Amino acid sequence: MSELKARRPAAVPAALAALLAAAVALAGCGGPSSGAAQPAAPGTSAAPTPTTRTAPKAGKVRLGDAPAYVALAVKDVTVLSRPSSGDVVAVFPANLPWGSPTPFLITEARRSAAGDTWLRVLLPRRPNGSSGWVRREQVRIKPVDSAVEVDLSSRTASLLRNHQRVRSWRVGVGTATTPTPTGRFYVTVKLRPPQIRADAYGAWALGLSGYSEVHQSFGTGDGQIALHGTYNPATLGRPVSNGCVRMDNQTITMLAETLPLGSPVTIRS
Repeated sequence: MSELKARRPAAVPAALAALLAAAVALAGCGGPSSGAAQPAAPGTSAAPTPTTRTAPKAGKVRLGDAPAYVALAVKDVTVLSRPSSGDVVAVFPANLPWGSPTPFLITEARRSAAGDTWLRVLLPRRPNGSSGWVRREQVRIKPVDSAVEVDLSSRTASLLRNHQRVRSWRVGVGTATTPTPTGRFYVTVKLRPPQIRADAYGAWALGLSGYSEVHQSFGTGDGQIALHGTYNPATLGRPVSNGCVRMDNQTITMLAETLPLGSPVTIRS
């Protein structure tokens, strides 16, 4: 992986457009002088009920009311530069080496003129903030109500639920020469010993979609940053890491149990 140094190797619900069917059946019941339609003669069948169908409207699609939505791969995912006709920019496997599905954080959903639904997602790759479009059929969509915000200047982090702050705590962050990158990321994988080194990453490491802007590689990984624990709480509240965000083991365990894959993590300077 990354700074994680793991011991092991390191598109919106089926289109939300409803086809509206409006049955226009007005039955006449007046007599001949009323001008109403007369009943069909015996042995004849009434004319078929006329219907009007509205084609799905192309454009932006609203997923729902949740704070965020995650796309979990159900097959290998091909990412395009734009919906339908874009270039292939990446292909991700259905599952990560640790067995969990490859997750993506959804930032937008659109329906094409052909009626297909496409999802714009953040990608777990360099450069930070990379995005692309995936077909809805390649993923399973889940709502997420929890998120983490990290403030590098105060060296604190907070857990948010439905946009409301429910808890804050001190964290260790990157040094001046190995800074923690800023931006909007998400949880890509959750690992615990023996998948990771407990002496370096504590009780859990939650890998993020972001990468160090200094380290192209770190240990056996590729510079991926993470939220992780530590057995040295004296480092919390200080600039001590290679870019990861450190916290006490009790807190990282709580986050591992609270945050599903794909949960947003925003890091601010």
